Amino acid sequence: MSPAVRAVTLLGVTQIVGYATLVYAVVLAVPMISDTFGWSRAFGLGGFSLALIVAGLASPRVGGLIERYGGRWVMTCGSSISALGLAAMAGVNGPVSYLLVWAVLGVAMAMTLYDPAFATLGSLFAENARRLITSLTLIAGFASTLGWPATLWLLESFGWRETYLVFAALTALVALPAHVLLPARSVPDTGSDTMPAPVSPTVSDKTSADDVLRKRVFFFLAIAFSCNAFQFVGLSAHLLALLGDLGMPAVAAVTVGTLIGPSQVGARILELLWARNLSPLAVALAAVLILLFAFVLLTLAGVDATTAAIFAVLYGGSNGLFTIMRGTLPMYLFGADGYARRLGRIARPVLIVGALAPFALGMAFDLAGAWAALSLAFVASCLSCAALGAIAMLRLRGGAA
Repeated sequence: MSPAVRAVTLLGVTQIVGYATLVYAVVLAVPMISDTFGWSRAFGLGGFSLALIVAGLASPRVGGLIERYGGRWVMTCGSSISALGLAAMAGVNGPVSYLLVWAVLGVAMAMTLYDPAFATLGSLFAENARRLITSLTLIAGFASTLGWPATLWLLESFGWRETYLVFAALTALVALPAHVLLPARSVPDTGSDTMPAPVSPTVSDKTSADDVLRKRVFFFLAIAFSCNAFQFVGLSAHLLALLGDLGMPAVAAVTVGTLIGPSQVGARILELLWARNLSPLAVALAAVLILLFAFVLLTLAGVDATTAAIFAVLYGGSNGLFTIMRGTLPMYLFGADGYARRLGRIARPVLIVGALAPFALGMAFDLAGAWAALSLAFVASCLSCAALGAIAMLRLRGGAA
């Protein structure tokens, strides 16, 4: 097995474990925890939001550590923290310990989920990382498929405390050893699917004009990623409720929701097979435009089973592509030098905005209805598209072909 295949396989396993235990389990476990202590669902989910904020604050530091020491040991430490935090969740006895545990798990998220995994692949394989990142997201796409049924079975069979102990053991016995087995240093990869080389005006540090250009590109990139995270995280939390408010029966809304996951995986397969020769900037723009088209279709054609299903497919496909671009677009724009550190800096606003999105869309939903919440998500997508367009314009002005 080549070092590249080994790294992607090991990281794929850890991403399934990480997302299943730290992210996807929340929607099933938190209501049970809240009921146990008599908390509101909002407070229960507030712990998860706190974890995302902590992860955002910690991400730049994590990126710097990966840049300096490599992803192998940073992610190994992260899985150790995750195992301890998940075990501690089983022993929470009140709101203070609950929030403290989520803060610890936020640090684990910053060290084990997509951003550090992308940074690790980038530090190991540089410009050859694009196809590896796509392959990783294909494997990780099964996290919800495997995680939700397993979590539901554990919760119903044993309870939430025992479930989190199982999660801790799974992390310690599977994710941690997998991180230990990652390649420890940069490995040459002779694959032909190299990422298009960034143009010199974007990458060069020779003049102050280039520095200004780089800062502007980074600023717009952070806006594009953060706005995309706002709409996706916000809609992920409320989409089924929004469809129900717009007249769809609960069973039909759930059926529509099940289309999102396969659409994400399908879009990633298409990117791997047919879009790998396109620039990541072009793919990112296409992903956002697909989503904007989905919003327009839902608005003009009205909400029924067919239009909602089409929206879910386009929505899932757009996110599937954009997840890959979060790993590949920064390298395309800025090169491999400082890649891990730069990903960490971008992750800060993305995670913090993502943490606030469910509350913002929920407030719009409560105050003005489903269309207000959808409109807010649409505006965020428009801002993401505008930011990507601004990057394209800056590159043209800087001399890109």
